[in-house]
Amino acid sequence: MFDKVRADITRKLTMYSKEKTFSNKVLLLLQQGTGAVIVYRFGNWLYTMKIPFIKQLLMPVYFVLHMIVMVTTGINIRQNAVIGKGFVIHNFSSIFIGAVTIGDNCTVNQGVSIGNIRGSAHKPIIGNNVYFGAGSKILGAITIGNNVVIGANSSVITSIPDNCTVMGVPAKIVSRNATSEYLKYGD
Repeated sequence: MFDKVRADITRKLTMYSKEKTFSNKVLLLLQQGTGAVIVYRFGNWLYTMKIPFIKQLLMPVYFVLHMIVMVTTGINIRQNAVIGKGFVIHNFSSIFIGAVTIGDNCTVNQGVSIGNIRGSAHKPIIGNNVYFGAGSKILGAITIGNNVVIGANSSVITSIPDNCTVMGVPAKIVSRNATSEYLKYGD
């Protein structure tokens, strides 16, 4: 858990800190998205914990923190989602993440929904280095490849291969050469 939190914070500071001053870094870490990711990491750690007594003892703490995050930020990240290191929520408000897996170094903006369609049990599987533009929706039993940029307000309901940029409703591939500042940071 701590390694992933460290990687999340390092990526956020590396990608979004134009000025390297201490006060700028502190302000960046106090953003609502950072808190939501840390609470998710705690919940996911509890979800996978094998010691029942500690799990039962800490689960109410997680639920209170999760509710505070949902009410104050509008961000809901399911604790059973498997999210890789370097996960950044750039902005906040109206974010729902219920994917099966999300790879390393992914960036989410405001208004993004990742989940199933109308109660179906099938949820998206997201690769590494994916950028989700503001208002994008990724729904259903689909797979998003590595190094993919999903444009703002796009609705993705079909699988997307690696190294693509998609846009539109429904989303269509507009480039087979995904280039974005958000995809440059890796291991």
